Amino acid sequence: MKTKIILILTTLLFSFSYSQNTEKLVVYNFYKVNEGRMVSYENVMKHFISGIQKKMIEEGCKDGWIFRKVDPTTEMSNYISHYTIDVYENGQKPCDANWNDAFPNLPSELLDELMTTHQQNRKRIYVARLGEIAHYNKQNKPAQYSIVNLMRVNNLTKYSKKHRESTKGIFEKYTSRQLWAANNRLDPESYGADEWNYLTVDGFSSKSEAMKGQNIPQKVVSDSNEKYGMNNEMRRINKRITSNLIMYLN
Repeated sequence: MKTKIILILTTLLFSFSYSQNTEKLVVYNFYKVNEGRMVSYENVMKHFISGIQKKMIEEGCKDGWIFRKVDPTTEMSNYISHYTIDVYENGQKPCDANWNDAFPNLPSELLDELMTTHQQNRKRIYVARLGEIAHYNKQNKPAQYSIVNLMRVNNLTKYSKKHRESTKGIFEKYTSRQLWAANNRLDPESYGADEWNYLTVDGFSSKSEAMKGQNIPQKVVSDSNEKYGMNNEMRRINKRITSNLIMYLN
């Protein structure tokens, strides 16, 4: 049974190659829950899979894990119902953590049943590996309400430069965003790569906070556009994913 659990978890958590890069790595795992299994899926994630994730963090295999639910009133929820984010501050390294140690008091038969239930509850749509261009977080924790913008960028060097040198500072100073991040996709040949190669994250304390208008002085916007270029000339936003936080570990 122990071998079976390890193999299943290897498929679940490490279906991509190890990165030997020491730079920050962020991995998005997109899922669609099967019909009639929403309650079971979220319960197993919160009380079983989270225990495995906690063990991985304790063993130094990763630095953070975030579990989010896509707003069910949006179009994207027809394709993606939930997603998780794995955070590796210094790149992903091989991990030899013993997953069974996460639940030392549970019988092997129950571990088998929980893992089988988890596999039957959802389909993994795809995985996206991302580097980090720029970010800030005023509260040092995931935002309750998040908007992920999936975009196709024509000139990554130019657009990234604007985000690092201008957009980050403007948003942090003039907007109510709790956090903001810009990430470049590292797996350009993977599923959906033709649709997007870059994403930004707008994080807010609530949906109502996100609906508030921005108060960025027009001169600040104009100066940034003049120096770095217009956003709509450098990228096209193809999809938006709005979600609410279920839980996180770090």
